[in-house]
Amino acid sequence: MKVIVIGNGAAGISAVESLIENQVDTHYDIKIITNEDASIYYRPMLSDYISQSALPNRFFLHPFAWYEENKIELIHGIPVVEILKAKKQIKLQDDRFLPYDKLIIATGSYNFIPPLEGVALPEVKSLRTLKDAEFIKKMVKPSKHAVVIGGGLLGLELGWQMIKLGLKVTVIEMMERLLPRQLDAEASGLFLEKVEATGMQIITGVGTDSILGDHHVEGIRLSNGKTITCDYVFISIGIKADIALAEQAGLEVGKGITVNAQMQTSDANIYAAGDCAEYDGINYGIWPEAVLQGKTAGLNIANQKTSYETLVPFNIYHGMNMRLFSIGDVGSLGEKAYEIIRFEYDDHFEKIFFKEGIITGGILIGNISKSAKLKSALFHKLTKEAFLESLKS
Repeated sequence: MKVIVIGNGAAGISAVESLIENQVDTHYDIKIITNEDASIYYRPMLSDYISQSALPNRFFLHPFAWYEENKIELIHGIPVVEILKAKKQIKLQDDRFLPYDKLIIATGSYNFIPPLEGVALPEVKSLRTLKDAEFIKKMVKPSKHAVVIGGGLLGLELGWQMIKLGLKVTVIEMMERLLPRQLDAEASGLFLEKVEATGMQIITGVGTDSILGDHHVEGIRLSNGKTITCDYVFISIGIKADIALAEQAGLEVGKGITVNAQMQTSDANIYAAGDCAEYDGINYGIWPEAVLQGKTAGLNIANQKTSYETLVPFNIYHGMNMRLFSIGDVGSLGEKAYEIIRFEYDDHFEKIFFKEGIITGGILIGNISKSAKLKSALFHKLTKEAFLESLKS
């Protein structure tokens, strides 16, 4: 069976691993096509690399030798330009046509770049790939001033790496507080204190109007009319599913490529998984989701019938001299709508949310050793009593 995977990230490789593990009666002729030159790497570690002299340990999840050992043809640096679903072929940029029996679209996502004046200046960057990280490493210099547009975890982590390199950092967040979807107001305030303790300046409740400079970045103008002088601008305001190939092929799409529980698209021979896919109207754009969706696609192609179950979204962060874990609904309806268990001691903060007796979410700052039990509790929809009992084991 000829299987082509477009994308060499978490979803694509997870699908391939499932095929390899279930290669019993069927031989899979697997081709992976990627725009990047590297083997698969752990994208969440990219920002760490910026302040380090070498790539972090375990950055590459498989060496190039792994592809050879498993007889996988890796085609890198030559993008797919068209899917011809009626012919069951794909077309590469070099005009080659490759046939498939099953196709997996795992094109991931790309960073959203707003159409701001000045966004094309050479010191305006966004971090998404290993090449981006290498460019930023060479570009930034100590004692310069970097502005990060976007106060999510990725933007803050990028700012933290700049602090470690000796830069002054200002973060601009359009929302009124940091991480409003992951933290309630109290936890967000505590988190802000820890972030500011690193030396980062945080400005909330204001947007960016334009980036200033004729040939190089000289500063930014905020939506309130104020200006900030700076040398670099980094944009981190979210991602968009890369659905261009699917749209061109006439597959059903929403914000992502529409898939069923088996990860099939509107064409039964074409699967999609990861950041580019949308199941039941949902796409969280997180690594664990991509891995599970890729595995599901691979298993179904291998005739191991299985259905994807939507993950409870969670965030885990270790940086800026702290640890943070957040999962589920942490007070989106206001505190009065929930029963809350709250602990605070030393540098540890913990808040667990229940609604109608069932756990809905939790926040851990400091000691996050309960994160696994929180994930299990959310998955099994434990009652307050059952959750407290689970903590005893």
